[in-house]
Amino acid sequence: MKKITWVCICLIVFYVPLFTQEPPGAQEVAQDPSLLVGVSISDLITRYGVPKQVKAARGAAEWQDDVVFIYDSGEYYVYLDRVWQVRVKSAYGVKEGDPRTAVNRALGEGRDFNGYSLYQRPSKMWPIMIRINWTASGRTEGMYIFRSDF
Repeated sequence: MKKITWVCICLIVFYVPLFTQEPPGAQEVAQDPSLLVGVSISDLITRYGVPKQVKAARGAAEWQDDVVFIYDSGEYYVYLDRVWQVRVKSAYGVKEGDPRTAVNRALGEGRDFNGYSLYQRPSKMWPIMIRINWTASGRTEGMYIFRSDF
């Protein structure tokens, strides 16, 4: 009887956590989504598996068309074979629905445009910007991290 109890305890301690872990890379995206800008399609699929959905994002010109891989952790905009932009719901102390004052406190002062603001982000490989889209009431509606030299 003691052997069966010990086996059950081991299963609970070692087996159950496998089903409660975050998907691979979820912590990485939460800490710094800019690390995923520049990864290849094969790296993206290796990290996250098959996307939940894939859609086309049409630009004003043909070269601005993207394929978007949609996962729980975010949306990954791909041009040719690399991620050039990531859309997330929260990062760098900012989350969707936050007011402009909270965003500026977390990211510093941005450059304001009609309906959105841009914030410079330090990067190791290429220039990174954060675009925050605003609702009419001044709350965050979308957060995009992208290569600004692309």
